[in-house]
Amino acid sequence: MNNQCKLFFVFTLMGISLCAQDWDAIHAKLARADAKAIIAMMTGYDVFEREAALAQIARDDLRPELTRAAAAALATLPSPDFRIQLITVLAERNDPAASPAIRKALSDTDEEVRKAAIAACGQMKDDKAADELIEMYKRTPASEDLREALRRIPNPSIDRYLVSALKSKTATNQAAVLDLLAARHYPEVYTLAMNPKFFDGADMTLMRSAAAVIRTYAPEGGFRPLLDFAQKLKPQAVDLLFGTLTATLTESDDKVSQERHLAGLLQDSPPDFVPVLTALLGVSQGPLALSVLSKRLESGDVDTRKDAVRNLGKWNNEDALPALVLAGKNDRDLGVQNLAWRMLTDVAKREDKMRIKHRVIAVLEQAIWFAPRQVERTLAFDALKLYVRKNDSVRWLLDRIETERLEFADEVKQIKKELNVK
Repeated sequence: MNNQCKLFFVFTLMGISLCAQDWDAIHAKLARADAKAIIAMMTGYDVFEREAALAQIARDDLRPELTRAAAAALATLPSPDFRIQLITVLAERNDPAASPAIRKALSDTDEEVRKAAIAACGQMKDDKAADELIEMYKRTPASEDLREALRRIPNPSIDRYLVSALKSKTATNQAAVLDLLAARHYPEVYTLAMNPKFFDGADMTLMRSAAAVIRTYAPEGGFRPLLDFAQKLKPQAVDLLFGTLTATLTESDDKVSQERHLAGLLQDSPPDFVPVLTALLGVSQGPLALSVLSKRLESGDVDTRKDAVRNLGKWNNEDALPALVLAGKNDRDLGVQNLAWRMLTDVAKREDKMRIKHRVIAVLEQAIWFAPRQVERTLAFDALKLYVRKNDSVRWLLDRIETERLEFADEVKQIKKELNVK
């Protein structure tokens, strides 16, 4: 076994030595080689020589005559593999003098060579290849290689073609065209995406692409125009835009004005758009939004009251808690009551955002005593734990819960033990 190991190491060292000698010989050959000789090495039988020659073309030898020789050789190479390799290293070399030869390879008989040429034109940002790439794209719009090349080349003719293709009445693959315009950072892509026809539901992929463009390129102060646009759409389409509506509303410099506008729209809005408006009021969370949603708790329609409760449950401070307590205690529908108590505990669990802790503790006490079902009472008790562990003045409430709400007695004892309270 030891002899075998020794032989292995001996042959390994010999191999390393031979490789080093080969590379020394190759480098010596390259040092005295002209451009034609380097091209010949690239197509030879020696793998090491081929790799060294390709490296020379890619980056190591920047002589203009080597670019010319490589470009001239491209059309004469019989092997598609050699043509692909040469196109790849010429793209890395990024010498415009090689561009005509690479553009010619766009019509090569071999598909893989054509793909390499497409990628090279994109990598080199060859403006003069734009027209031919556009023609190829018309024939195969699903080609990822073509889309990537067109994305890279900063030729305005590409934008003009894509815009015309997007607006054409017989257009297909509009989602891919819109995505490509967005990837090219076309300045008017947001305006193009704001097309109600893209959101008619006939093409779900297009609808999602348009929504993504609107989300990415929504301008500052764009809430009101986007809301006006959303009113023209079906509910399914509005759902795709709701995140952008939320973001633009949150970033608005004048939330009071936006809330006033939302409240005004509620008066005459179609029923299927009302939930969007109330949800946006729940996002805004200003005094007017709180007032409007609280007023809707007085509606004779159960669904309207439930919608108001859900949106009040989004509040990130304690301002909405009194309205939720009133709904929980006084609403004539048991479903609304249970929902109100659940939303109340959801708000209370955002303990780090509550400013006046004792107000939160007071409403949780109400939930523990007045929620009709055990599940909501348990949720309220779990929320109360967040405050009891940080507030010594609440310990009296533990005593009351232990004696009057026996279902929580064991948990109260455990909490007292953890807090070292007798």
